[in-house]
Amino acid sequence: MIDAISVNNGFVNKKAILLEQKLQSIEDEQGFLGKFWNSVKEATTLGVSTSDCDEMLDKYRKGEISFEEAVSYLDEFDSKQENMSGLLKNIVTGVGSIAVATTAVAAGPIGWALAFAKGAPIGAAIKAGLGIIDRATNNVENDELDLKQVGKDAISGAVTGATSAVSSGVGVGIKTGQFGTSVVNGVKCGAVCGSMSGASSYLTDVAFGDKEFKFEDLAHNTLVSGATSAFVGGVVGAGMYGNASLSGTIGKELHKTTGQVIVQDSGTSSLRKILGNGVKNTINA
Repeated sequence: MIDAISVNNGFVNKKAILLEQKLQSIEDEQGFLGKFWNSVKEATTLGVSTSDCDEMLDKYRKGEISFEEAVSYLDEFDSKQENMSGLLKNIVTGVGSIAVATTAVAAGPIGWALAFAKGAPIGAAIKAGLGIIDRATNNVENDELDLKQVGKDAISGAVTGATSAVSSGVGVGIKTGQFGTSVVNGVKCGAVCGSMSGASSYLTDVAFGDKEFKFEDLAHNTLVSGATSAFVGGVVGAGMYGNASLSGTIGKELHKTTGQVIVQDSGTSSLRKILGNGVKNTINA
């Protein structure tokens, strides 16, 4: 007669192998962006890393968690890695676009016309290029270049480039010495940038056949993204005013080099994207 415990152990071992294969597949599909972010989490212990996934597999083998819980854990790890890789692409794209646009106007104000003329094309090139490199650095054999994804990255990169180039508008009004002005300008800039990003993202998916067009979905995407970015823009505007207040620079005409403006605007744009991503994840949770 077959030992029931041995049969059960064999069943668990087979499922453990499936989980190991799933984790390996997730790791193999990650390019340099995913690998970089995982190494950051490994070093800082902030967020779920592959080491945490290995510990989770050990818990499953010991019977401390169910198979379903283990699968859910790996799916969440995969989703967060993918989301962060996308966010890193957007941040690098935004920073590069800001650098080009700011240099073009010698550290002056960046308007929408210049943002589209300078920021959009460089943003498209940077994000599409990053996507190609990221895919080329994964461990999936015979992973062909996805021209569809390259096209989507180019379109979204153009929008990211243009909206990032004008993100310095979040801080406009600090020289007036009025807190409300700084917050309002942050909200305005965030609302416009977010709405453009949300609408263009949805329309790009429709254009590439990933979604069926529905006006209510377009409106929802535009409004949610716009509202989220407006909120974050207001927070960033308030934060910049607070920083200026502490440093005693409110109401003063600051003479900054092009490099200093690039650093400031890049930091502002990156902060808005990171905070916005956190808010969206909270809304969708």
